Amino acid sequence: MGFVVDGRYVLAPVEVGDANKYVDLQLRCLAETYPQLLHPDFAERQEAQRDSWLKEFATNIADPAARAFFAYETPGWTPSGGLSCVIGAQIDWGAPVGFALSGVGAHAWEEHTGVTPVSPDARQLTHLYTLARTHGTGLGAALFNAVIYPEDSDVYLWVIANNERAKGFYTARGFISDGEVIATSGAWEGGQIHRMFRGA
Repeated sequence: MGFVVDGRYVLAPVEVGDANKYVDLQLRCLAETYPQLLHPDFAERQEAQRDSWLKEFATNIADPAARAFFAYETPGWTPSGGLSCVIGAQIDWGAPVGFALSGVGAHAWEEHTGVTPVSPDARQLTHLYTLARTHGTGLGAALFNAVIYPEDSDVYLWVIANNERAKGFYTARGFISDGEVIATSGAWEGGQIHRMFRGA
Protein backbone atom coordinates (compact mmCIF):
# COMPACT_ATOMS: atom_id res chain seq x y z
CA MET A 1 0.00 0.00 0.00
CA GLY A 2 1.25 3.47 -0.79
CA PHE A 3 0.04 7.05 -1.18
CA VAL A 4 0.43 8.76 -4.54
CA VAL A 5 -0.18 12.14 -6.17
CA ASP A 6 0.82 14.08 -3.03
CA GLY A 7 -1.35 11.88 -0.85
CA ARG A 8 -4.53 12.43 -2.88
CA TYR A 9 -4.91 8.69 -3.52
CA VAL A 10 -3.79 5.46 -1.95
CA LEU A 11 -2.93 2.37 -3.97
CA ALA A 12 -3.57 -1.10 -2.58
CA PRO A 13 -3.13 -4.52 -4.20
CA VAL A 14 -6.08 -6.22 -5.86
CA GLU A 15 -6.77 -9.59 -4.24
CA VAL A 16 -8.39 -12.75 -5.58
CA GLY A 17 -11.51 -12.07 -3.51
CA ASP A 18 -11.99 -8.63 -5.06
CA ALA A 19 -13.69 -9.91 -8.22
CA ASN A 20 -17.03 -8.17 -7.75
CA LYS A 21 -15.49 -4.88 -6.63
CA TYR A 22 -13.11 -5.00 -9.58
CA VAL A 23 -15.78 -5.74 -12.18
CA ASP A 24 -18.21 -3.20 -10.68
CA LEU A 25 -15.59 -0.47 -11.12
CA GLN A 26 -14.61 -1.76 -14.54
CA LEU A 27 -18.20 -1.55 -15.79
CA ARG A 28 -18.60 1.92 -14.34
CA CYS A 29 -15.44 3.18 -16.03
CA LEU A 30 -16.44 1.61 -19.34
CA ALA A 31 -19.85 3.26 -19.11
CA GLU A 32 -18.24 6.67 -18.57
CA THR A 33 -15.78 6.37 -21.45
CA TYR A 34 -16.93 4.26 -24.36
CA PRO A 35 -20.59 4.83 -25.34
CA GLN A 36 -19.59 7.98 -27.23
CA LEU A 37 -16.68 6.15 -28.89
CA LEU A 38 -18.43 2.95 -29.92
CA HIS A 39 -22.21 2.64 -29.54
CA PRO A 40 -24.90 4.34 -27.43
CA ASP A 41 -25.92 1.08 -25.76
CA PHE A 42 -22.33 0.05 -25.07
CA ALA A 43 -22.75 0.15 -21.27
CA GLU A 44 -25.78 -2.13 -21.40
CA ARG A 45 -23.90 -4.57 -23.63
CA GLN A 46 -21.01 -4.68 -21.17
CA GLU A 47 -23.29 -5.16 -18.16
CA ALA A 48 -24.81 -8.17 -19.93
CA GLN A 49 -21.30 -9.64 -20.12
CA ARG A 50 -20.67 -9.36 -16.36
CA ASP A 51 -20.16 -13.11 -15.88
CA SER A 52 -17.55 -13.11 -18.64
CA TRP A 53 -15.73 -10.22 -16.99
CA LEU A 54 -15.70 -12.10 -13.68
CA LYS A 55 -14.19 -15.14 -15.39
CA GLU A 56 -11.60 -12.98 -17.11
CA PHE A 57 -10.68 -11.40 -13.77
CA ALA A 58 -10.16 -14.86 -12.23
CA THR A 59 -7.87 -15.83 -15.11
CA ASN A 60 -5.88 -12.61 -15.04
CA ILE A 61 -5.38 -12.46 -11.28
CA ALA A 62 -4.25 -16.11 -11.24
CA ASP A 63 -1.24 -15.23 -13.40
CA PRO A 64 1.79 -15.61 -11.09
CA ALA A 65 3.30 -12.57 -12.79
CA ALA A 66 0.19 -10.40 -12.36
CA ARG A 67 0.53 -6.92 -10.91
CA ALA A 68 -2.80 -5.38 -9.93
CA PHE A 69 -3.72 -2.32 -7.87
CA PHE A 70 -6.81 -0.39 -6.87
CA ALA A 71 -6.74 3.34 -6.23
CA TYR A 72 -8.80 4.98 -3.47
CA GLU A 73 -9.39 8.63 -2.68
CA THR A 74 -8.05 10.13 0.52
CA PRO A 75 -10.92 11.90 2.35
CA GLY A 76 -10.17 15.50 3.18
CA TRP A 77 -7.26 15.83 0.75
CA THR A 78 -6.47 19.39 -0.31
CA PRO A 79 -3.76 20.64 -2.71
CA SER A 80 -2.07 22.50 0.13
CA GLY A 81 -2.36 19.66 2.62
CA GLY A 82 -0.34 17.08 0.71
CA LEU A 83 0.71 14.02 2.67
CA SER A 84 -0.39 15.60 5.94
CA CYS A 85 -3.98 14.93 4.83
CA VAL A 86 -3.53 11.17 5.01
CA ILE A 87 -2.81 11.03 8.71
CA GLY A 88 -5.74 9.28 10.32
CA ALA A 89 -7.74 9.29 7.07
CA GLN A 90 -10.61 6.81 6.94
CA ILE A 91 -10.27 5.32 3.47
CA ASP A 92 -13.45 3.84 1.98
CA TRP A 93 -12.02 0.47 0.92
CA GLY A 94 -15.29 -0.43 -0.76
CA ALA A 95 -15.15 2.45 -3.23
CA PRO A 96 -12.07 2.36 -5.48
CA VAL A 97 -11.79 5.10 -8.12
CA GLY A 98 -9.29 3.40 -10.43
CA PHE A 99 -7.45 0.19 -11.11
CA ALA A 100 -4.68 -1.26 -13.25
CA LEU A 101 -3.56 -4.79 -14.06
CA SER A 102 -0.72 -6.25 -16.09
CA GLY A 103 0.48 -9.78 -16.73
CA VAL A 104 2.88 -11.70 -18.93
CA GLY A 105 1.98 -13.13 -22.31
CA ALA A 106 -0.95 -12.92 -24.68
CA HIS A 107 -4.51 -13.66 -23.64
CA ALA A 108 -6.40 -16.58 -25.13
CA TRP A 109 -8.59 -14.37 -27.34
CA GLU A 110 -5.52 -12.96 -29.09
CA GLU A 111 -4.48 -16.38 -30.32
CA HIS A 112 -7.60 -16.60 -32.50
CA THR A 113 -7.30 -13.22 -34.22
CA GLY A 114 -4.52 -13.93 -36.69
CA VAL A 115 -2.34 -11.07 -35.45
CA THR A 116 1.42 -11.48 -35.31
CA PRO A 117 2.13 -12.75 -31.78
CA VAL A 118 4.31 -10.82 -29.40
CA SER A 119 7.12 -12.39 -27.44
CA PRO A 120 5.75 -14.83 -24.84
CA ASP A 121 7.76 -12.89 -22.27
CA ALA A 122 6.21 -9.54 -23.15
CA ARG A 123 4.19 -7.89 -20.41
CA GLN A 124 0.67 -6.84 -21.34
CA LEU A 125 -1.09 -3.89 -19.76
CA THR A 126 -4.51 -5.49 -19.53
CA HIS A 127 -6.49 -2.77 -17.75
CA LEU A 128 -5.95 0.84 -16.75
CA TYR A 129 -9.12 2.75 -15.90
CA THR A 130 -10.04 5.59 -13.58
CA LEU A 131 -13.35 7.32 -12.95
CA ALA A 132 -13.91 10.40 -15.09
CA ARG A 133 -13.77 12.76 -12.11
CA THR A 134 -10.12 11.76 -11.51
CA HIS A 135 -8.96 12.42 -15.07
CA GLY A 136 -6.12 14.89 -15.26
CA THR A 137 -5.06 14.44 -11.64
CA GLY A 138 -2.08 12.15 -12.29
CA LEU A 139 -3.83 9.03 -11.03
CA GLY A 140 -3.57 7.22 -14.36
CA ALA A 141 0.19 7.76 -14.41
CA ALA A 142 0.53 6.50 -10.83
CA LEU A 143 -1.42 3.33 -11.62
CA PHE A 144 0.58 2.80 -14.80
CA ASN A 145 3.83 3.02 -12.84
CA ALA A 146 2.49 0.55 -10.28
CA VAL A 147 2.05 -2.23 -12.86
CA ILE A 148 4.61 -1.36 -15.57
CA TYR A 149 8.20 -0.98 -14.41
CA PRO A 150 11.03 0.84 -16.23
CA GLU A 151 12.94 -2.44 -16.47
CA ASP A 152 10.09 -4.20 -18.33
CA SER A 153 11.79 -4.56 -21.71
CA ASP A 154 8.80 -5.49 -23.91
CA VAL A 155 5.34 -4.16 -23.05
CA TYR A 156 2.17 -3.95 -25.12
CA LEU A 157 -1.51 -3.09 -24.88
CA TRP A 158 -4.66 -2.79 -26.97
CA VAL A 159 -6.45 0.54 -27.32
CA ILE A 160 -9.66 1.61 -29.06
CA ALA A 161 -8.61 3.29 -32.31
CA ASN A 162 -10.53 6.54 -31.76
CA ASN A 163 -9.65 6.91 -28.10
CA GLU A 164 -7.23 9.76 -28.73
CA ARG A 165 -6.88 10.60 -25.04
CA ALA A 166 -5.64 7.09 -24.23
CA LYS A 167 -3.39 6.93 -27.29
CA GLY A 168 -1.77 10.21 -26.30
CA PHE A 169 -1.21 8.93 -22.75
CA TYR A 170 0.59 5.82 -24.00
CA THR A 171 2.52 7.61 -26.74
CA ALA A 172 3.93 9.92 -24.06
CA ARG A 173 5.22 6.78 -22.31
CA GLY A 174 7.08 5.43 -25.31
CA PHE A 175 4.44 3.24 -26.93
CA ILE A 176 3.91 3.19 -30.69
CA SER A 177 1.34 1.46 -32.87
CA ASP A 178 2.85 -1.75 -34.26
CA GLY A 179 0.38 -1.95 -37.14
CA GLU A 180 -1.83 -4.70 -35.75
CA VAL A 181 -5.52 -3.82 -35.95
CA ILE A 182 -8.60 -5.87 -35.03
CA ALA A 183 -12.23 -5.03 -35.74
CA THR A 184 -14.20 -5.25 -32.52
CA SER A 185 -17.22 -7.51 -32.19
CA GLY A 186 -19.78 -8.68 -29.66
CA ALA A 187 -20.20 -6.24 -26.79
CA TRP A 188 -17.41 -4.10 -28.33
CA GLU A 189 -18.93 -4.03 -31.83
CA GLY A 190 -18.55 -0.83 -33.80
CA GLY A 191 -14.86 -0.03 -33.71
CA GLN A 192 -11.29 -1.21 -33.98
CA ILE A 193 -8.52 -1.84 -31.50
CA HIS A 194 -4.88 -1.09 -32.22
CA ARG A 195 -1.94 -2.77 -30.59
CA MET A 196 0.68 -0.46 -29.12
CA PHE A 197 4.16 -1.69 -28.19
CA ARG A 198 7.15 -0.46 -26.24
CA GLY A 199 10.44 -2.31 -26.41
CA ALA A 200 13.23 -3.49 -28.64
